[in-house]
Amino acid sequence: MSTVRQITNEVAIAGQVTLDDLQQLLEAGYRTIVNLRSPYEPGFLEDEQAKVERLSLTYISMPIQAANLSCDNILPVIQQLLALPKPMLIHCDNGIRASVIVLMQIAIEQGINAEAAFQKVKELGLLSD
Repeated sequence: MSTVRQITNEVAIAGQVTLDDLQQLLEAGYRTIVNLRSPYEPGFLEDEQAKVERLSLTYISMPIQAANLSCDNILPVIQQLLALPKPMLIHCDNGIRASVIVLMQIAIEQGINAEAAFQKVKELGLLSD
């Protein structure tokens, strides 16, 4: 299976998953797969949504480009994630976008304001200026 990094009991991140990975994720107890990739990205898995839904998992497509990651466009994504069935896997091409979103979500849940959380993510080197 692709490298899945368990961040909390409810959220894990990964790069692009394969169709075979999806069955293993179901067996591991995941209930939701969130794809941050856009269909035009190289290596985008065209059949991912259909396969996820055949496995009776929730599939959410939230395309967000790495170059466009900002505090303002990450907050609506985090708000949508809070309502989804858990545990969930959030993935992109290499795990960086998923990392940014999950780290900001955790920081906000711990009482750090969104702007400070975004700055911390930048300090970690996950975003370029």
